[in-house]
Amino acid sequence: MSFNTIPAAAASGGGERLSIILIDGDELYVRSGDSHTFLQGYQLCVKGADPEASRVWLELRREDVVLQDIIATRGTGFVYSRNSSEILNLTVDTIYAGPEGVLVRFSPVYQYLDPKLPRPQTPAGPLPDASENLSSQFPGTGTQVEGFDTHLFLLGFGAVLLVTGFFAGRGRKNEYKK
Repeated sequence: MSFNTIPAAAASGGGERLSIILIDGDELYVRSGDSHTFLQGYQLCVKGADPEASRVWLELRREDVVLQDIIATRGTGFVYSRNSSEILNLTVDTIYAGPEGVLVRFSPVYQYLDPKLPRPQTPAGPLPDASENLSSQFPGTGTQVEGFDTHLFLLGFGAVLLVTGFFAGRGRKNEYKK
């Protein structure tokens, strides 16, 4: 995770200040009744939808305090600012209706650093790729049986093949002598 800085016009005066982008144009899916927690503890809740799934009730919270709510339709922008600093900017892209309820797709989604709150912690190294084996990071989730040493097994298996090949070769030499 990296943070980008972009120039943004200052709210007061004619100067510029730098905004730090935490989320840069991503997309997000949230079901009705569920929520998504952003960095710095902001939480977007999809409270419900009308029966035709043409409108949804959105609520933004932080530390269980409602900051802003809106009834939104497809294409509606949702912007939250604090002290003239834009913190969250997202657009309701699509509202899907189904037997399980409503699924809302937000795109694009932007989050900017709230300067009044502590910076979010960045990971020490790169995030793991989905194709990487995470068993060493999360004990008990690997495929290796406890007490089974793969290296020892491969060494033993190689020794068996070597000995078998040696005796198979000796048997053939005896056949040629007859």
